[in-house]
Amino acid sequence: MKAKIQIPQDILTAIDYANTTNGGMSEPVLSVSQSDKGYEVRIKTAGLEPDSFQVDVLNNRLWVYHLLPLFAERPDGMDNLQTVRTLGNLFLPNDVNVDKIAAHYEQTTRELNIRLPYNHPTRNFRRHIDVDIE
Repeated sequence: MKAKIQIPQDILTAIDYANTTNGGMSEPVLSVSQSDKGYEVRIKTAGLEPDSFQVDVLNNRLWVYHLLPLFAERPDGMDNLQTVRTLGNLFLPNDVNVDKIAAHYEQTTRELNIRLPYNHPTRNFRRHIDVDIE
């Protein structure tokens, strides 16, 4: 006779719900490169439509995510239940011009491409400040 295995409650609550529902999902491939114009973030993930990607800047971080329905077959009255699946959460360097960040989806490579241009006025900026003596 086989003994029943008791799974501790803290392990059960730590299970990644989004990765266990509907058979799990593949992990995104994220790469960051730097050029003379700025930084470039590329994200490739299987099974996402181009309009699924969401890109936000929050507190000097670039957050890339998509909304994932909680249920494959939605029970009555629960058709708006979704969870967030983070694809990337990156710190933004001080030399990025946050107002000019642009994202586009490339159909040929099936990748989300986010361009983070430099903020040239503050790049290599140097200024001497005189000290006032009262």
